[in-house]
Amino acid sequence: MLDLSIVIVTYKEDLDVLRRCFESVLASTGLNYELIVVDNARRTATEELLRELTSVAIYAPNPNNMGFAYAVNVGMRLAKGRQILLLNPDTEFKTDVLAKMVAHLDVDPAVGIASAIIRYPNGDLQESIRRFPTFLNQLVTLFKLPHVFKHLSIIDRYMMRDVDPLQTQDVDSIMGAFMFIRRSTLEKLGLFDERYFIWFEEVDYCKMASDVGIKTRHYADVEIVHHKGHTFGKLATLKKQRWIRQSLRKYMYKHHGWLPWLLLWCLTPVFIVLAYVTAIVKRG
Repeated sequence: MLDLSIVIVTYKEDLDVLRRCFESVLASTGLNYELIVVDNARRTATEELLRELTSVAIYAPNPNNMGFAYAVNVGMRLAKGRQILLLNPDTEFKTDVLAKMVAHLDVDPAVGIASAIIRYPNGDLQESIRRFPTFLNQLVTLFKLPHVFKHLSIIDRYMMRDVDPLQTQDVDSIMGAFMFIRRSTLEKLGLFDERYFIWFEEVDYCKMASDVGIKTRHYADVEIVHHKGHTFGKLATLKKQRWIRQSLRKYMYKHHGWLPWLLLWCLTPVFIVLAYVTAIVKRG
């Protein structure tokens, strides 16, 4: 069996960013892997770039954009590796990174999901580890209070700012930009929940893992670069906010019951107004 199946979901990324990601994968050493590219935009330029770089990758265009979770599942159904990496198309890394992560999971059988330190291109650390969302910390977020108050204890705790991100540790959830999943985890949990179009699908998967005793680990001796927001930064802020609210309601209903879902649904008009105001302030 292959060591690793790398699943990349693409959607209209700049080709230079996409090239750096593909080249990082193809330059990786110390493991046997396959590359599966699921294209939610069904774009000729993406396929041509992939074929320019390699003749062995699997290219799987979706006829329609059914969302990130749906596309991830297309890739995971094709995957043959004993570990699976869900990799954002706006990432890049050194040649030994993938082999080191595979080795970590090989020696830590209790770990079913894993990630690493994620940095911006300028070297700054991205906040990539989280505690699980609660109704209260998400309510504070949707009311845009972190835009007004820089340090709120409820948000700092949610963002795990009370721990050292440069230390290897078990966490509740990780950013889906670089998400290793052990095959036994996939076999136990199944595929991603396709009710999420975008956002919260990786948090949901980590929560499902935690509920059955599977650990999620953040490894601090491995680093990647992530051009965060490269794709979704091009989309209208209000559209992104709508997707976030929809996914959050689904997450809350699934893991916390109907009451948080109902309260979030009833407050939606308030959240929409606040999203408009925040967008205007940012533009100004």
